[in-house]
Amino acid sequence: QQNWYLKHPKYMDRVSKRAAPFLFLIVEELEKRNLPMELALLPIVESAFDPFAYSHGRAAGMWQFVPETGKRFGLRQSWWYDGRRDVLASTQAALDY
Repeated sequence: QQNWYLKHPKYMDRVSKRAAPFLFLIVEELEKRNLPMELALLPIVESAFDPFAYSHGRAAGMWQFVPETGKRFGLRQSWWYDGRRDVLASTQAALDY
């Protein structure tokens, strides 16, 4: 995986731009919890920092929660709202996890 990212710097540029609106929130939450800063980079692998990402395994959001895990960590899911796609709620749930 590391080699793939090294060979595709334009992809990393796109992902970095997509991450910009979210990194402050994630870093702030990590600092509050005294968690490793490297965790802020996990959404690169999970979703390329796309809050609307959806996988064939039904995982959704920037942190790629499957429905059951999302519910276990307090992420509401209904016809109108999916907490897995809510950046603040899903970040808090991911760091709780």
